[in-house]
Formats: sequence, C-alpha cells, structure tokens
Amino acid sequence: MGEVNPATTSVDRRRHSLRHRWWWFVALAALLVAAGIFAGLGASKQPNTVVLARSPSGSKARASAAPKLAPLKRSRPTELTIPALSVATSLETLGLQADHQVMVPTTVHIAGWYIDGPAPGQMGSAVILGHVDSLRGPGIFFGLKTLKAGDVIRVALADGEVTRFVVTKVVEYPKATFPDQLVYGTHGTESLQLVTCGGAFDRATGHYLANIVVYSHLVGTSRSKT
Repeated sequence: MGEVNPATTSVDRRRHSLRHRWWWFVALAALLVAAGIFAGLGASKQPNTVVLARSPSGSKARASAAPKLAPLKRSRPTELTIPALSVATSLETLGLQADHQVMVPTTVHIAGWYIDGPAPGQMGSAVILGHVDSLRGPGIFFGLKTLKAGDVIRVALADGEVTRFVVTKVVEYPKATFPDQLVYGTHGTESLQLVTCGGAFDRATGHYLANIVVYSHLVGTSRSKT
C-alpha cells in the first residue's frame, strides 16, 4: 500500500464538504420555492369558482333549469286553497258587468274566477277575485296582502287536475290607475293573479281606494285523489 499525502487528503475533504453543502443549499432553495408557490395558490382568490349543490347522499348534483311545464287544457276551477292563510274556498264564475267591469263574488266567503280569461294552468293570466271584508267581518281574501314570495297556491280543476302555483310578488295599486293589462294580460307563461281590495278605506263611498294583487306562476300539477 502506498503512502497517503496529508495535504492532498485535506483538500479532497474540503472539496467534498463544499460540494455537499452546495447540493444542500440547492435542495433547500428548491423546497422554499415550492412552498412559496403552493402557499400562493392556497391564498389566491377564485371569483369564478362554481360551487355545485350536493344531494342528501353527498354526491355532486349538476345545476339544471327546471323543465318547462306544458299548458293544461281548459277546465273550470272548482276550489282554491292557500295553506299560508288557511284559506279553502269553492269558486264561482265571474263575467263582465254592463259597464265592462269585472263582476265581484256574490258573497264575502267565496272567491270567483274570471271566466273570460284563461283557466288556471292555461297559457296566460288566470284571475281569481275575492272580498277583503264586509260590515260583518273579514272576507275570504282578508289576509291576502300578507302573502310572501314562495307561498303556495293550489287550484283544483273540474277534470281532476290540481294546479300548484308559487307567489312571486304582492303589489298594491290605486284603483284609479289599476293596470288591467298587467293583471289580466298574458305574461308568456301560465300565471295566476289573485285580486282583492286594500289600501285606505273611504267612508264616504264605502269603498277601498286600492287593490291588492298577488302574482304567481305555475310550478306543478297533480291528479286529485278523489
């Protein structure tokens, strides 16, 4: 075995130590850069992110528009129910008076359907009217102005169909500027408007000065169990 030069061995050790430290610094720098990148991604805002709804089972559900309902065939409405108001009433038919004003129900306890317009579930605006009150007390539509968007209205038809509408808004209109076309005209969908009196009461004439109109649209149908 030959003799080892101490000077050469010391230099080699220093070179090995420097190479080892250099690779350690490179590795550390790489880790710091990577950590910075991932930290930046985690802190970045994502305004375009779409959060999907989850079904009760926890699986992702795709957002989809509700299917459009086909208009129903014309059938006379026979009963109106408004669960939020505990209202359940049979329906009479209302035409036009000699002055071309829509008739009003013959009693405060029963609402009436405007027969010259669409039936509930048909394309266009079906309209049902009812009294708010009388000298003897509240009428069938006394609480109509308290309905809120999302409340349900059901109308049973003579052919066994039961239509289900959802309230979209409740509006008070002065009778002097009542928007006939808006209430009775078509909205390009199957709509139902409920109408009663409201606003201030004029004791001199014995009439209210405004009308309350509840707007709703068809969301479903079912068959009567009877």
